[in-house]
Amino acid sequence: MNDTECPVVTYPMERTDPFHPPPEYAGLRERAPVVPARLSFRPGHDAWLVTRYREARQVLDDTRFSSDSRLPGFPVRRAHSALIRMDPPEHTHYRAMLAPEFVGRRVAELRPVVHRLTGRLLDALDSGPAEVDLVPTLAMPLPSLVICHLLGVSYADHVFLQERTAAALRATSTPEEIDQAVADLGDYMDGVVREKTANPGDDLLSRLVAEQVRTGRCTPEVAADLARLLLVAGHVTTVNMIGLGLLTLLRNPRQLEELRADERLAAPAVTELLRHLSITPSLARVATEDIEVGGCLIKAGDGVMILLSSANRDEREYADPDRFDIHRAERQNLAFGWGPHLCLGASLARLELQVVLTAVARRFPRLELAVDLDDIPFRHKVNIYGVHELPVVLK
Repeated sequence: MNDTECPVVTYPMERTDPFHPPPEYAGLRERAPVVPARLSFRPGHDAWLVTRYREARQVLDDTRFSSDSRLPGFPVRRAHSALIRMDPPEHTHYRAMLAPEFVGRRVAELRPVVHRLTGRLLDALDSGPAEVDLVPTLAMPLPSLVICHLLGVSYADHVFLQERTAAALRATSTPEEIDQAVADLGDYMDGVVREKTANPGDDLLSRLVAEQVRTGRCTPEVAADLARLLLVAGHVTTVNMIGLGLLTLLRNPRQLEELRADERLAAPAVTELLRHLSITPSLARVATEDIEVGGCLIKAGDGVMILLSSANRDEREYADPDRFDIHRAERQNLAFGWGPHLCLGASLARLELQVVLTAVARRFPRLELAVDLDDIPFRHKVNIYGVHELPVVLK
């Protein structure tokens, strides 16, 4: 990393409030859009922290900042899907194979499926005990059911898939544990691709095999890797957004009541929850050549951490950014990233969140927490933020 007059901070910082990013972020944004940091999780390694919204978009949009975690200087050691590691034009080629499955018409076709699956889960809750944990009974199964439906994967395997996904993403997992979890998911998806080749159905993986593998545009191994990425990304973030989103709404009862009364508020409410919570707190890149960002020279080989949870609270972009407000006029945020690696499933995730949050609000109009907020276990030691449990009383 090049010399700088700015003091070096230590990253990551700790949250002091579960609904807000570390309080130091506000001071970092005020100080500079880009600041140097030492990485406590990688002793001897440094990186630049991008703290503000506009500079975060600049870095995420610039292909000279690589997503390839195998490159020297990349600030995070993590086993990624090949698609996440790729840079354009290779990334563009493979992303185009999946993009048609996540555009307007395809996602719209899933709306009745999401409504039906949500309804079944709420019916089961309605007929059970009044006190229940909404994470295992709603937040976890709904995204798993949806992604299994989309991929054409048996939901009977969801326990194995969820456990292996959790191991791959757990911040406390060793590199060996992460590698093993990723390998297990890859082996599973290899088998699914072989099955779809022999017995195609009406699902995303069958179409991927028919349109891409059989035409020679990708190999069965790449198809299995793409499927693994969709499986992991297709449910883990939504699981945590459902749990943390419901908790946030319960802490803001007036806005929850407004959502209950007016379904048109579902879309802006989800957008604001995504901005406010930023459950993917940061993204990592490495510079492949010297680039100036925010008046700072980032040299080739320097690692960069884009602090999404800081950029989404940037005072230069959002009025009173720490306030949760489903009527907020500013609608763009970086919760799904930006640029070439913008989350492919963003539209589907938004759909699931809109349906389930509205449905819960209407089915249980007097829903309340079953424990004090201090007793809610938050996911502080994982790469995707959220809650481990959400005990509620259904009313």
